[in-house]
Amino acid sequence: MSGRDKLMLASGSLIFVAGGPGVMALLTVWGGQVTFLPELTFTYGFSVFACAFGLFFAAWSVYEMLTKGEGGPAVLGPVKLMQETRHLVTTGPYALCRNPMHLGIILYFLGFACYLNSLWALAVPLAMTVFAFSLAVFVDEPRLKRDFPEEYAAWASRVPRFLPNVRRS
Repeated sequence: MSGRDKLMLASGSLIFVAGGPGVMALLTVWGGQVTFLPELTFTYGFSVFACAFGLFFAAWSVYEMLTKGEGGPAVLGPVKLMQETRHLVTTGPYALCRNPMHLGIILYFLGFACYLNSLWALAVPLAMTVFAFSLAVFVDEPRLKRDFPEEYAAWASRVPRFLPNVRRS
């Protein structure tokens, strides 16, 4: 991995790990504490679990992409901040769903919104869901269909886009 790729990976990780929660905290302060969950120990336990699992799932996805795909996640269509993957990754978390990195980030943001117990903070995981779905459908999938036509078609026919089907796995 080049120095530029490492810088892009570190920058992107910082943006998602710190930036998303920072925006959620600012929205909570700005909008006032409008809660949506009961103040229970379970609520905080769920939020910590969702954050930890989301970070794990996203990091595992990036690891698989870097090692097996030989490319990185900082590619947004024509904007290639990192080396584009050279191989279609269908193992690890990619055997459970086709967009596990996005799912992990959404779970992390959702867990943090639950921790803050702020209705305003829920805007960030909602926005991330819309962004991730749009990116997957309109940018990532056309590129994968073009570069790995047969392999992608077989993978897409058995693996769901976002929500893992654990019973099939």
